[in-house]
Amino acid sequence: MRIISPAKINLSLSVGPLQDDGYHQVDSFFHLISLHDVLIVQPSETFGFTSSVDLGIPEADNLVIKAAKGMARLHNKELPAVHIGLEKNIPHGAGLGGGSSNAAASIFALATLWNLPPSDSRHLELAASLGSDVPLFLASTTASVMTGRGEVLKESRDPLPQTSLLVLMPSGAHSPTGAVYKAFDKNPQPTHSVDIWQNNLEPAAIEVSPKTGEALNWLRAQNEVKIAQVAGSGSACWAQLTTDHDAKAVAQRAVKQGYWAIEVSTVQEGIHIHSDNQNIPGTKA
Repeated sequence: MRIISPAKINLSLSVGPLQDDGYHQVDSFFHLISLHDVLIVQPSETFGFTSSVDLGIPEADNLVIKAAKGMARLHNKELPAVHIGLEKNIPHGAGLGGGSSNAAASIFALATLWNLPPSDSRHLELAASLGSDVPLFLASTTASVMTGRGEVLKESRDPLPQTSLLVLMPSGAHSPTGAVYKAFDKNPQPTHSVDIWQNNLEPAAIEVSPKTGEALNWLRAQNEVKIAQVAGSGSACWAQLTTDHDAKAVAQRAVKQGYWAIEVSTVQEGIHIHSDNQNIPGTKA
């Protein structure tokens, strides 16, 4: 079966000051977008995993594998005899939630194989243990307001109508989340309502990755762009445009400037099975 594993953008991200427990209070309005990876689950003699790109991390840190092992422990089962192949399209380290989405898709895959509801509360707890963004990908809607450290679903919202967007990533940009939060702690920014499309991590992300700031300034200088922000903690940026034609034109212009860019849109469906050509027991198209 082929499982769609979508990216996300933070339409609004409001990070509070560092708390005594070492975390920040985070309020964010997330929306899933059409940019996605694909998990291909096929019968195999033993459980295995491969990726179309080198993820640059040891197997012990791979969220797809960690999610699968967590599911096996949770339900007191052996890992299934399947091979999970990851077709990677979401840039790594972009602030678009690619790794979190892949972890959630792994939970979804095993839940489907074992005829369990993917959004079971135990699965959401497992998701939260893997990363703050992971539970949002298992939510019943593609638009969610999250709180806590970003892992608690505060409110499900109706998905936005299809909205023309552009995702852009500067070459060589690198903004580790930990470094961005350290920069934020040195210069905390005011919090804001999640109904205001704003990202108060933006100054910290730009401090850590000046190339991200250059890309953001370039985006905001394009006449077709309505809104542009850093994506999460970076290093990608996203922009809202009026039409798909405008998004394509700006994307083409961005590529000529040396950026990685793609036109995308908001979506009405999150993680889901695209097809079940392998006819794995317990799944359906």
